[in-house]
Amino acid sequence: MDNAYVLWGFKVGAAVLAEDGKIYAGCNVESWISGIGICAERCAIDHAVSHGSRKIKEIAVVTSADSQSEPRPCGVCLQYIYDFAENPKIKVVMAKAENGKILFETVKVKTIGELLPYPFKK
Repeated sequence: MDNAYVLWGFKVGAAVLAEDGKIYAGCNVESWISGIGICAERCAIDHAVSHGSRKIKEIAVVTSADSQSEPRPCGVCLQYIYDFAENPKIKVVMAKAENGKILFETVKVKTIGELLPYPFKK
């Protein structure tokens, strides 16, 4: 989250536990042109894929404590997580952080199936 490039939103960090057992991190990178930035979740998944790991076992998403939004993936990211999920029951851990520490009272854990009950699939 500390590496996020934020122009108009708020900082988000993500980490995926990939099928190879490694953890790959990502952060949001914004642009003044809408649509060409990337969310932290997709950044982390792309990081895993670019290192040869095509399936993820779990994902964690953290937003800054001053964010007015719930710490959860957007709709685009939910579909992306589903696309690379090892199975539809993988956990999505969501929380807020302040000064580099997770605020445990904000932690929520859901499956991708709970967050995206009707995914687009073949």
